[in-house]
Amino acid sequence: MATRKRAPRRSGTGAAGRAANAATRASNTTAPALKPVKSKRRSAPVKPKKARTTAKNPARAKAGRRAKKAAGRRDSHPLTPYLTVADAAASLAFYAQAFGFTTGITLSSPDGRIIHATMHFRGAVAIMFSPEGIWSGTMQAPRHSGAENPITLYMRCPDVDELAARARAAGAAILSEPADMFWGERIARIADPDGYVWCFANRVGSFDPGRMPLVADVSPMTSLERGAEDSPASDLDFEF
Repeated sequence: MATRKRAPRRSGTGAAGRAANAATRASNTTAPALKPVKSKRRSAPVKPKKARTTAKNPARAKAGRRAKKAAGRRDSHPLTPYLTVADAAASLAFYAQAFGFTTGITLSSPDGRIIHATMHFRGAVAIMFSPEGIWSGTMQAPRHSGAENPITLYMRCPDVDELAARARAAGAAILSEPADMFWGERIARIADPDGYVWCFANRVGSFDPGRMPLVADVSPMTSLERGAEDSPASDLDFEF
């Protein structure tokens, strides 16, 4: 006689049984809740940020402007004269000894003759020059051209009296001794061996109109129409 297999017993029937079975399955699959772990390390306190001020230190700002201005002076002057000299090597030696200029870039021909030179004064380019007859030119120094030099090279220095004494010792011609001028500078006029006239100056005060010499009130047009020989004499006894 064959035996009959018994079906597995269910935990319950109906709605109640199904709810119980669902709860059992959920408890078997749901992961246990993790407890938060407190860190033993203490965090550093956050410092409050300082408020950024827009006001500038006047003294520091002024020093910055002076530094920028000094840097500009060291680079170059707004205008650099290019001179024609009789002997470039001799001019290098004279300007260094008389004025304290320092030698910058120089160019020489294959035979060793200096054909271009740059010189500095107080850290900035002061002058450039080349000898007569170079670059296929016909220009001459004032000493050799025979014409009156119409240009005065005006340059400021720390101490006019010291520079004039130095130039005199180097053999330069002092055209006018150091003297205070009405515009507030002390100047000295010096001629170099090539005939160029230099006027060195340093600040000693401010403009004083009471010391300004009188100048004849003559319009340029009237002076040109009458001619130079008929122009009235000027009371201005100063010349560059």
